Amino acid sequence: MAGLELLLAASLAAASVLAPASSECSSGSVFAGGCGVTGEITDDDVELTGNDGSPGSGGGSGSAGSGDGHAAAPLPPCETALVTYANGVPTCTADVERDGWDVVAPVTLVDIASFRPASATHHMQPNGWTIAGLPTNFYAKTGTQIVPGTLLGRPAEVRFTPVQYYWDYGDGSSATRSRPGGTWAALGVAEFDVTPTSHVYATAGPYVIRLSVGYTAEYRYAGSPWVPIAGQLVLPANDLAITVGGATTVLVADDCRVNPAGPGC
Repeated sequence: MAGLELLLAASLAAASVLAPASSECSSGSVFAGGCGVTGEITDDDVELTGNDGSPGSGGGSGSAGSGDGHAAAPLPPCETALVTYANGVPTCTADVERDGWDVVAPVTLVDIASFRPASATHHMQPNGWTIAGLPTNFYAKTGTQIVPGTLLGRPAEVRFTPVQYYWDYGDGSSATRSRPGGTWAALGVAEFDVTPTSHVYATAGPYVIRLSVGYTAEYRYAGSPWVPIAGQLVLPANDLAITVGGATTVLVADDCRVNPAGPGC
């Protein structure tokens, strides 16, 4: 009997995260704890049934959407009969679909593929050219974005927050930064000063600089708190094609303001 009781407890916990595709006992009501599950031991089998006990908006006794709830079809056990908890939400350890029943699993980056933040814009100073041996300032413009849409069949919002900036400078070197950088003026430094996102080219020539931005993502349904999604979504910004030139210095006797026609002026 102890073994059957353990099986019933595991099956009840697993069934609490299952929602029929056609029933009103949806994944949302599962998250909210609105789906009730009962069980009965018959011989060597366990029969589970569920009902939606979430508040309704009226209707006759026992009708769909009423406060009395409505009967649901028998709930099959979780495919693995194992349940884990994330932020208090029970989930099956396997994401499976069987006989029209969906196992409620954590939302992943794959689930939000239709949600996309606007691409970051990639900038540099000087614009389109620079000088070998001097710092070139690169920076990005982006920010936190909330994108509405449909997530797992329900209206939802996804919030994207930029957290990493991956630069490929085109000369074989790269850098990862936690900030987007800014203009020389915004940073309060002089032109060709070093910045947290600047880069120095050693050799003159043409280069293509690529930037990708890594975002963390969170989702929420109406009235619910933000729930983080594991992983990072990395999206490309626009490429920059630049020309790096050489600089020649000469010694002159006069300041160019005194002798504008002098060498190097």
